[in-house]
Amino acid sequence: MKTLIFEKRTEEIRGAVFLKDITLTIEEGVHWVFLGANGSGKSRLAELIGREWPGKCGYVSFEKEKEIIDRERRDDESDILDRPDPGRSASDFILERNGTEEEMTVLAGKFRFTELLDRGLKYLSTGELRKVLIAEELMSRPEMLILDEPYEGLDVSSRSDLEKLIGDLMEQGIQLILMLNRFSEIPEGIDSLGYLQDRSLVLQGNREAILRSEELRRLHHFHGESLPPLPPPPSEGEDLYGGPVLVSMKDIHVAYEGKEILKNLNWDVLRGFHWKIVGPNGVGKSTLLSLISGDNSQAYANDITLFGMKKGSGETVWDIKKHIGYLSSALQRDYRVRVSVKLVVISGFYDSIGVYSHYSENEARLAEEWLKLIKMEHKADKPFQSLSFGEQRLVLIARAMVKHPPLLILDEPCQGLDEVNRLMILKLIDILGQKGETTLLYVTHHSEDRIPSIRKELRMDFGGKTFEIELEES
Repeated sequence: MKTLIFEKRTEEIRGAVFLKDITLTIEEGVHWVFLGANGSGKSRLAELIGREWPGKCGYVSFEKEKEIIDRERRDDESDILDRPDPGRSASDFILERNGTEEEMTVLAGKFRFTELLDRGLKYLSTGELRKVLIAEELMSRPEMLILDEPYEGLDVSSRSDLEKLIGDLMEQGIQLILMLNRFSEIPEGIDSLGYLQDRSLVLQGNREAILRSEELRRLHHFHGESLPPLPPPPSEGEDLYGGPVLVSMKDIHVAYEGKEILKNLNWDVLRGFHWKIVGPNGVGKSTLLSLISGDNSQAYANDITLFGMKKGSGETVWDIKKHIGYLSSALQRDYRVRVSVKLVVISGFYDSIGVYSHYSENEARLAEEWLKLIKMEHKADKPFQSLSFGEQRLVLIARAMVKHPPLLILDEPCQGLDEVNRLMILKLIDILGQKGETTLLYVTHHSEDRIPSIRKELRMDFGGKTFEIELEES
């Protein structure tokens, strides 16, 4: 029987400690879930287990997704071809490993992504890419499969599919190691649980015993009422845009590779009316937001008015961006410059990736206040790229909010956040929404991640269908 044993194991790179005093025994056939706060060391532990497990091991994580998309961008030949280069298709990527087309077809049917097989990897949504990566690892027939936040980015039906798939894998004898942020996502049938804090494994043992323990409650708790006031905008009383209509879209059509994503969409966003945007993976939620943020060239082929400016009437992308705070998975992948955490927050004043001009003392002070608010002030001078995925997410949320923009676009802001940070961020967003100076556009796949100040919902479905809903007060 294969066994992996760590005795007071410490992982250190150039003086930085990533794991310390890890004592853990993983026996063949025993499934584990590891939980912990952002930056606690879950992903580092996953990498260590995958590297040292004495058998064949598969691994899926946010970091792997980023590596794959980075490669697609490096290999992009659109300029040479004089047309968009789709890059590797999902099916080509999956079949690079061992396995047959028949096995791939079965997996695609089970996980409901058959229609994605011919699409380029870089055109997939976060949730769609997650499905493809899991299938690709399964094609190599691993003995152990490590999934780092596998449910993040998946819609409700896809999370249900993954839950069933996990059950099937356990029945087939594939050993699972899951790194999770949400306690609600712990699958049935996994009884061994570990909890990490400050790079150490502080709790481990029987799942139910740990979940009921007073020690876990002490380690993992959020007091929403203790949040201090939000830092002020960069200039008190400054109103970047005072008009009542922030966004007006008329008869919008968007298509990729011949597939219609948005169809006959009419939508107005009025100042002070906050929106939640929901719908399945690949339905066009991120596309819709990119039309507003200025990051989608198809905006110019449509009738869109943003902050009183007709799209294509001579405005620059910076004329639009100065009114917007923005967060998305695409932005997080693109933020690859080597700057400090504090500079990332300061870049929110300039709507840039990195900071390329002299910033004021006031901007630096406000950035420090935001970092203190999200409990990241101790990492202000650390390289942004040295942070965990969830820690990066927190910093980018602060970057989006720092200037109190007229419009705040948050595309799955809680992705990668632990339970405590998620509750804190939802509270901060709600406070900003209640102040009335900032209008919220918020995408989520999780109904429990409610923001009380949001009273409108845009429901999107395939075929370009959209429905506007008034939300009830709770």
